[in-house]
Amino acid sequence: MKVHEAEMILEYCADIPCRLNIIRRQCAALDDEIDTMRGVNMDGMPRGGEPGDGPATMAVKMDELGIGDRFRVLHQQQEELRADFELIQKEIDSMSGVHNIILTEFYLKKKKWPDLQPLTGYSIPHMKRLRNVALSVLGGRIERLPEKDALLKRAYNARKAQRRADAWAEGDVLL
Repeated sequence: MKVHEAEMILEYCADIPCRLNIIRRQCAALDDEIDTMRGVNMDGMPRGGEPGDGPATMAVKMDELGIGDRFRVLHQQQEELRADFELIQKEIDSMSGVHNIILTEFYLKKKKWPDLQPLTGYSIPHMKRLRNVALSVLGGRIERLPEKDALLKRAYNARKAQRRADAWAEGDVLL
């Protein structure tokens, strides 16, 4: 696996908590859409939902709107993201100390090079060389995984779908 592919996987891993939060919000919005409880009337008296069986009404609503299928897709995406995060994190955790620190702090926690210097004790140019070595080691570890192709595909699709906000500053975007 090439160094830029390992870097793309790390960027995907750093984006996973945000993606999980988006999925949670989508699930909450879908849940609100099918909720059959009406709440409290203006006269202060509680009242139930529609007449009949509440869960049955909710199931019919879910079927009519296709919400059940959407819930299943969102939960599947959620499980994939969690599994990917755990897999990548496990590979990073098994690396040597300085490589682990550089990859975790720079890519996952988005710290800048001067902030990493006290943690590693190395100069910034040397940390950048160590980053390249760490990315190469991580790429080799991921290369041996049976699910590497699917992981790389998801990382590529996540990167392709959304441009990074700092891409212009790093020279990735041509004007």
